[in-house]
Amino acid sequence: MKQYFYTLLATLMAMMPTITLVSCSGDDDENDDSGTASKNHAYLRCPDNHHPHMIDLGLPSGTLWACCNVGADKPEAYGGYYAWGETEEKTVYNETTYQYCTGEDTDGDGLNDRNGSYEGLGSDIASTQYDVAHVKWGGSWVMPSLSQFEELLVNCSSTWIIKNGVYGRQYTSGNGGSIFFPTTGHHWNDHLFNSEYSGDYWSSAQDLSDMGCAHNFGFMEGGNGFSCSIRSCGLPVRPVINASTNISHPTTPKK
Repeated sequence: MKQYFYTLLATLMAMMPTITLVSCSGDDDENDDSGTASKNHAYLRCPDNHHPHMIDLGLPSGTLWACCNVGADKPEAYGGYYAWGETEEKTVYNETTYQYCTGEDTDGDGLNDRNGSYEGLGSDIASTQYDVAHVKWGGSWVMPSLSQFEELLVNCSSTWIIKNGVYGRQYTSGNGGSIFFPTTGHHWNDHLFNSEYSGDYWSSAQDLSDMGCAHNFGFMEGGNGFSCSIRSCGLPVRPVINASTNISHPTTPKK
């Protein structure tokens, strides 16, 4: 299984910037006085500290993004780290602890180098028992698809900022909505790597060319991009929800 493993930092360092970058040395306050949080109401920005909120970025698909990660109590918090398809955190992330991998690790590096095999969970695990966003948050919350991450990048500008002491990227849309993604790094074995330099987030999509990998979204100060990461490493998840007639949407401010 060693051929599946590659360093996330190296792949993110190779990303070409996809947006115009703006340096920011201070915190960005995402709160406003637009009302009280409601599970049936979408906002342009977090109205209070009762997270999570549904944020409306005016995206063509109608997708609403959560303001924070699964397991986080505020937008700049890392939240939980999960192996792809698992729904609980753990202290060690590798192929020997991964629920959907079999084999033998003969040299203790966490990779099965004898008779290694990954169990297929489906090409897209959104809304299934393997979807940590759906399992933890319930309702219509799900892991984002690869196309939903792509839509976010196409329709929002992105800025590298520091929010309450945490590095990350803020995505702002034309309707005035915005969300913050903190740098999170990734867990492998019992270590957290690159948490101050890169943001790495699972999508719901299996890599169809490699059963041991799944697609993830990532960013650094230099830009955004996509990669495929070994399923047994630990990454955070930012939930999404599809818009419906039961959700009240904010009024876009007049310019």
